Amino acid sequence: MNNTVTFKDMLKILARREFYIDMVVFFFICVPCVLLFLFGIRMFENYINIGQFIHYPYNLLFFLLFSPGGFLFIWYSYTYLIIYGEGSPCPQIGGTTKLVTVGPYAYVRHPSVIGKFFGVLGVGFLSGSPIFVFIIIPILTIWSAYYNRFIQEKYTEAKFGQAYAEYRKKTPMFIPKFR
Repeated sequence: MNNTVTFKDMLKILARREFYIDMVVFFFICVPCVLLFLFGIRMFENYINIGQFIHYPYNLLFFLLFSPGGFLFIWYSYTYLIIYGEGSPCPQIGGTTKLVTVGPYAYVRHPSVIGKFFGVLGVGFLSGSPIFVFIIIPILTIWSAYYNRFIQEKYTEAKFGQAYAEYRKKTPMFIPKFR
């Protein structure tokens, strides 16, 4: 293998069980929770008379720029975990059997979080909610950083030992260092 994933590879993993296990959690738990929360925030903003900070067609444009790109980046990242990690993207149900340090994982330890951030940001722009975009998304980002660093990485280091500790030392968490 040459450590790169093609669009054909991305299509192939659509037939793999490992892809859908994490997507079930993502689409049937995380996405509905975010949308319900966003709906509640928009109702609150209407009640206290806070209008949208971005309007049509710009909200739609930013949604179309951020959300599909975010989803594609999640899919791309998960393809590496399934092919090179030989397992599931979801560490709570076994995760990968091999440590993945190629592709987007050569630049950051949690590339799928970047995709999720852009996906949620796009939804925030579509709604035009200033509270969601400028308060809730930063809170979700901080929670994600905490969860990934202190829960998921603890599990990963226990599984992969010194190899993961060394990888963590040289690879940033979310923001890549371009050499």
